Amino acid sequence: MKYKHIDSALHNFGHSFVSLMNYVDDTYICDLLDAAARDSGCSEVRINFSGEVADLPPRSAPQLAKSFEYWKAWLPKLLEGQNVSPSSLSAIVLRYKLTRMGREILVEAMDDRGKSHNVLVQHTL
Repeated sequence: MKYKHIDSALHNFGHSFVSLMNYVDDTYICDLLDAAARDSGCSEVRINFSGEVADLPPRSAPQLAKSFEYWKAWLPKLLEGQNVSPSSLSAIVLRYKLTRMGREILVEAMDDRGKSHNVLVQHTL
């Protein structure tokens, strides 16, 4: 287990989740996240990948739930592949926020030492 790899693993996970490679039933998940953020009233969507059930915004498209389940199942494999023990992390949350500057994607997690990890994945126009 290498704690120094946590931020890199979280970045890779978050980048993959919001990329154009993440689509379900011919729908890009980034488009669904944009719509959910606009509908949220606070321009932000938080997705907790640590829970047993999908912690998605109300009225989320079924494709978002399908994608969540796939990526939640894949997350431990990604972490292990980057020499990070999945059991060493808790409360893995992806925050997708619409700002005046574009989209801001953050992945947050807490490790078993109590250290908080906040990784900026993308800030785009």
